Amino acid sequence: MRADSRRKFPNLILKVIGLSLIPVVAMSAVLLWLVSLPRESDFHFDLGQGRALDIYCEGEFFYEPPGYVSYQITENGKVVVPERDFCGIGSQRVPSGRLEVLSTRDGETIAFRRNFNVMIMHDFKTNRSWPDENGQVKWDDFLLAIELLQRFKAEGQDLYSDLIDRYLNIYLSSPNEKLNVNQVWNAQGDQAELQVRVSDRHGGKAQLLLPREKITVPLSEEFDWHSGWGAGWLSNHHFGVWVTGAGVHVWDFSDDGMGKELPGPLDAELVEEVKSFPAHRFESQRFSL
Repeated sequence: MRADSRRKFPNLILKVIGLSLIPVVAMSAVLLWLVSLPRESDFHFDLGQGRALDIYCEGEFFYEPPGYVSYQITENGKVVVPERDFCGIGSQRVPSGRLEVLSTRDGETIAFRRNFNVMIMHDFKTNRSWPDENGQVKWDDFLLAIELLQRFKAEGQDLYSDLIDRYLNIYLSSPNEKLNVNQVWNAQGDQAELQVRVSDRHGGKAQLLLPREKITVPLSEEFDWHSGWGAGWLSNHHFGVWVTGAGVHVWDFSDDGMGKELPGPLDAELVEEVKSFPAHRFESQRFSL
């Protein structure tokens, strides 16, 4: 009897394991079936000319915040922009607020915005989309956004995107960490103007410092943004900027944190020190709700 029981015991274990795997296999089959089902978009926008923009949110069955919102663009039933994430989202899962799509008069450039904030743009003529396939805005994507926004502006539609508005922000602290420069360039349409914005990290007032003569450069490849300028702190009291074709500019800060530009001509060694500063590398950014 004991020997027979020993032979039956492994078989019993196998039966128990097999039975326990049935719910797992069944659940996996259900998940695969759900994934294979055609997805319906949460928001559908008819763009005319057989074109459409669809916004997708993660399904309730799969959603666990934080999640992502994606979009897809089709033309005459053909996918021209495969589904790609463009925005992170929290517990609400589905974007709320005013959602709309605008287009240029010829319909070739469209912009999707939420509460007046542009979050997606697409150019049908060149099949270029913004932001990129990973939902990020890097330097080239920033320049593309400027180009597309200018098309709307030329037709009297002055659109806004907070991601573009803050993209040129930088953070350069003085050596003693008392003062912080958070802006050197201010985007104005397809141009950027040299405007140094400084704040006191200990509660003082923010300042906007301008060079004696207005300096603007194009927000395009016409200007070498990778090596055509530079900025940095020379000491706790001096901050310098150089720009190709516009010279060197240095601001002097008093003990109370107030700054003023040093008059020229500047000392040759000071000029060389400022020119040694590299161009700032703007970080990639992405939308999040």
